[in-house]
Amino acid sequence: MRAYLLARVSTDDQKDALPAQTHRLVEYAKRRGYDYELTEIRESAYKGTRSDFKEVVEQIKASSEDVIVVFDKIDRYTRDSSSEEVRALQTLYRAGKIELHFPSDNLFIHKDSPATDLLRLGMGIVVAQYYSDAISDNVKRRFEQKLRDGEWIGMAPIGYKNALRPDGKKWIEIDALKAEAVRTAFEMYASGTSSLKEICRHWREQFGIFANSSKMDQTLKNPFYYGEMRVKGQLYPHKYDTIISFELFEQADAVRKGYNVKKHRWAGLPYVYRGLIKCADCGCRITFEKKKGKYIYGHCTQSKGKHPFQYVMEEKLTSQFMKLFESIQIPEYAYEQVSEALRASHEDKKRMHETLARSLDSEIEKYQKRTERVYEDYLDEKIPESLYQRKFDEYRATQKKLQNKRINIELVNDEYYGTATHLLKLSKHAPALFEKASVEQKRSLIDMVLSNLRMDGDLLLWELKKPFDTMAFCSENSIWLRGLDSNQRPSG
Repeated sequence: MRAYLLARVSTDDQKDALPAQTHRLVEYAKRRGYDYELTEIRESAYKGTRSDFKEVVEQIKASSEDVIVVFDKIDRYTRDSSSEEVRALQTLYRAGKIELHFPSDNLFIHKDSPATDLLRLGMGIVVAQYYSDAISDNVKRRFEQKLRDGEWIGMAPIGYKNALRPDGKKWIEIDALKAEAVRTAFEMYASGTSSLKEICRHWREQFGIFANSSKMDQTLKNPFYYGEMRVKGQLYPHKYDTIISFELFEQADAVRKGYNVKKHRWAGLPYVYRGLIKCADCGCRITFEKKKGKYIYGHCTQSKGKHPFQYVMEEKLTSQFMKLFESIQIPEYAYEQVSEALRASHEDKKRMHETLARSLDSEIEKYQKRTERVYEDYLDEKIPESLYQRKFDEYRATQKKLQNKRINIELVNDEYYGTATHLLKLSKHAPALFEKASVEQKRSLIDMVLSNLRMDGDLLLWELKKPFDTMAFCSENSIWLRGLDSNQRPSG
């Protein structure tokens, strides 16, 4: 008689049990003198991913002769009594087409099986299903606890890497190069001057990282980078190093939510000042187009109504921007004086930040100990689950606030001097930088320095952002390192 021997495990962790199952099944078939076909299956009987098992069942259904189907135990038959395969085999043995044998349980099921054997089979399936459900519940609880403890349970997002600590514990570490790429992506997007495609191109050219716009959008929406994990729509604070500040994440999110770009004929053309300038008369955008195949002109779109306007050559606008950047240029002697004053100021702020950081570290550690203590009380059944959950959430919320303050102090401490020095260098070399910059770099410089950019006839008007308004005033009046009127607003 022909027999189908099915050795099954649900996970890779159980694969070592396959040889023992196979040995028992083959020995059983040989003792009975069966002509057998052995199939080893590694797939879940619980999650519905049973393509191999389903294929074997289809072969059995298609057989023209009566056959025996052999499983080592009932729990290898199934842990889900409602599965399609179980119903198919039940139909076959009730019709007398097959017999089910479970040698290790000493149980044999056929169409004339007594009620006691059918009860044993049903109870075995129920127990197996309960065991599977219990394992699933335990895994869920374990994952939930790991999330509450701030531990990630999957592959690290780009910018990080999965690693093992010296103590053998799984950990998430920063990948220096990719982390810098992520930080740059957030900064570019938060500026409001770079699209997802432009950031993707920057990744390819500067970091050798390939990503499409969809992947970039997912990255910029991921709260992991500032200190929280999103799992099934819920946020959990994690204990790993952060790449950006929460403020930078919010800035990028605000830019995304504020986008309402209307597609138009010229939207994809690389005009330097496209979308940056408004008409001083009606407030409409200044659009650009090419004449005679080589001359670029800007003019009002007049979308709110017709009015007199001029076609202004792009070169004339560029000339005015050059004069602007010359107006904020800081001379060499002033650059040295301001840099020295900045260094001295930075040292004072650094000492203050270090003192505050130590105080916050102590508070964070205090609430970490409280979290661990309340968890131990819960495990020892000293407090009910409701009280544990309430105190846990309270301590975690307080700890998160303290951690955000700590992160911000580090960022301010690191970025304060670097940002100010960057602005000084930018001011010192502003005209040369603007002249040599690419289209996107020119747009970024303009966005960084100017606001309320308008065109009145062929004249550009603007307002300088801080601190460039002060730099322009100092340059115009040849005064540096003095107190200035906070309302200085030199015009274009």
